[in-house]
Amino acid sequence: MQNMKKIILVFTVIAFIGANLKAQDTQDSTLVVAEGQEAEIAYNEGTELFKSKQFQASIDKFTEAISHNPDFAKAYLNRGSAKMELTQYPSALQDLDSAIYKDASLSDPYYMKGRIYNIQNKLDDALASYLKAEEKGYSEANLFYFSGVIYFQKENYDEAINYFTKAIQKDSKHAFAYNDRGSAKRKKEDFDGAIADYEKATQIDPKLALAYDNLSVVKAKKEDYDGAIAASNMAIKVKPDFHIAYNNRGSAYYHKGDYNKAIEDYNKAIMIKDDYAYAYNNLGNAKQKQKDYKGAVEAYNKAIELDAEYGIAYMNRAASREMLRDEKGACADWKKAVELGVEQAKNFAAGCN
Repeated sequence: MQNMKKIILVFTVIAFIGANLKAQDTQDSTLVVAEGQEAEIAYNEGTELFKSKQFQASIDKFTEAISHNPDFAKAYLNRGSAKMELTQYPSALQDLDSAIYKDASLSDPYYMKGRIYNIQNKLDDALASYLKAEEKGYSEANLFYFSGVIYFQKENYDEAINYFTKAIQKDSKHAFAYNDRGSAKRKKEDFDGAIADYEKATQIDPKLALAYDNLSVVKAKKEDYDGAIAASNMAIKVKPDFHIAYNNRGSAYYHKGDYNKAIEDYNKAIMIKDDYAYAYNNLGNAKQKQKDYKGAVEAYNKAIELDAEYGIAYMNRAASREMLRDEKGACADWKKAVELGVEQAKNFAAGCN
């Protein structure tokens, strides 16, 4: 979810959450194997191995449990969860489907299937699985959070807000849900609502650099450039190598007319990430404001070298080339910008032969 020009980027963060393993109830740590109890013993041993991250060993135990009881739905569920941890996704999905077949009342397998599809970027399948898990009664906060992320990715911001709100209702300390709900509100141009959510996210997790950076973006949208700089400062304090925060702080300085500080920040962003095309474009803009047209062209050249489809960079380079009396080069850039869908370039290109 990234766009050009001033590099106002929105991030939605997907955290991998492991399965909630279900152990059979036991009254004592010393188990006596009664007749027909072999499956339960192996199952409980498998859950302990899973908790200690011995995933292959846990798979072996869940397989043993299933050999004793082929209808043991939760053994299929947990074996599928262990396989997911080992990225054995096709086999994990088979086990999760078996769990559903053995016990249609279970909600966990649908959630776990959703996580696998999410990881595989099969968003439609993931969302369908999440919604089925919700229908079956699964109510953990992350179910709603991940559903909200998919709705955001599908640009259905109303439903994204709805599901992020559900996540927050289940877990009032879910910083990512506040952050991402803020991003959905920003997309709907509810900037005050976005600011409130980003600020809440940073209150819950003062080390969430992403939320400070998003706060900076919205402050800039409201032309509160000092507020934007303050938020970027916090993002950089928390994460000193956060190249996007340097870029966005540079853009705030740019709008304040402090081109020296803007250039300094754009250069810091480039030092951290030398293939960051957006920062090169913005560096070119700042140099252009200082009438360093040659330096601007060099920066735009680099942006275009990194991203040959970067239409705005062509249009910006055209302006600097025109100032250097390179009319042929300027026209070529305006035409390329139009070809890449930059509407603003049409009027300039119309004056070219």
